[in-house]
Amino acid sequence: MSRRLVWVAMGLVLVVALAVGGRGRSGPPTEDQRVAHLSAQIRCPTCQGLSAAQSDAPASEAIRDEIRRRVQDGETDGQIKSYLVSRYTTSILLSPGHKGLGLVVWALPLLGIAAAVGGLAFVLRRNRVRPGRRVSAADQALVEQALKS
Repeated sequence: MSRRLVWVAMGLVLVVALAVGGRGRSGPPTEDQRVAHLSAQIRCPTCQGLSAAQSDAPASEAIRDEIRRRVQDGETDGQIKSYLVSRYTTSILLSPGHKGLGLVVWALPLLGIAAAVGGLAFVLRRNRVRPGRRVSAADQALVEQALKS
């Protein structure tokens, strides 16, 4: 009984920790937080595979400055991204869009996971031993021999 109580207590601690850690921000993001968040979603135009937040290239500094200026002017995140896309095309965004070819990029991993789970379920169902099935004497002898050695 005490063992069950320990598991319940550990589960309770886990639930409380997840609830406290999962709470959202207590207020709106600051200007610096918005600039950091947006620049982390924008690709550096001159670097290979870095965001504008990670890069020290002059082009990334210019993008961060432009983002800061637009945040100070009161533009929304969507408006700022739209401006950058109009200036640099959609290749400036680190994550693909949710329309057209970008939708395929998001959907393919999900379809792959679904296919893998379906295939696994098919194989497990096909290879399941049914209660009415009898084990042959030869198979039983092999199992007994393996257990002895």
